[in-house]
Amino acid sequence: MRTVTASALCFLLWQPVQAETLFVACDNGLRCFRAPCPARDVLLLPSNRRLSRTDASLTQLTEAERKRVAEVSGTYYGTIVFAGEIDEGRKPPVVATRIVREATKAEAALCRKRS
Repeated sequence: MRTVTASALCFLLWQPVQAETLFVACDNGLRCFRAPCPARDVLLLPSNRRLSRTDASLTQLTEAERKRVAEVSGTYYGTIVFAGEIDEGRKPPVVATRIVREATKAEAALCRKRS
């Protein structure tokens, strides 16, 4: 009986681990007259897949991390690599959970590349 109870408890508490995705967020050059304005793109690393007109939510970052992003305009120039979750069925579909590192020059340059 204990084995059945333990197995059932594990099954109920088990949740699939969502893989952490690395990305940079940057300005896409689009300008709007009213909100919402899809003026950001997210570039997934290392695949360099571009999620056009997609902004990343920074609400799960710590206050210190959000301040760092603001100080260097990290989501404008694509200078910060974030780790987070991608769920294209959710709004916003990209949620940053932490800052990983500074972006390399090549990664930041991907922001200026239009496809």
